[in-house]
Amino acid sequence: MIRQIARFILGSALAMALTLPIGRATFAAKDWGPDCAKRLEADRARIDRDSTRHGDHSSQVNRDVDRIEADRQWCRDHHADWDHARFDVGIYIR
Repeated sequence: MIRQIARFILGSALAMALTLPIGRATFAAKDWGPDCAKRLEADRARIDRDSTRHGDHSSQVNRDVDRIEADRQWCRDHHADWDHARFDVGIYIR
């Protein structure tokens, strides 16, 4: 009887030791920060390029600002933060 209880406890401990590390990796949330930064940096470069070509208040820049707003919303939806001092100033925000 004692031998069966010891075997059960040892088996349970071994099963827990093998399954817990796998469970943590499976349920870990993805870090969307780098993807958010890439999106916003590409939008910022596009705004800068169109601003030098067409002017600050052109339709191309307005379209690009709409796109950066959509990407900011994407970042909010994915709980990713961005550098507000870099992307939320000047012509990059409405």
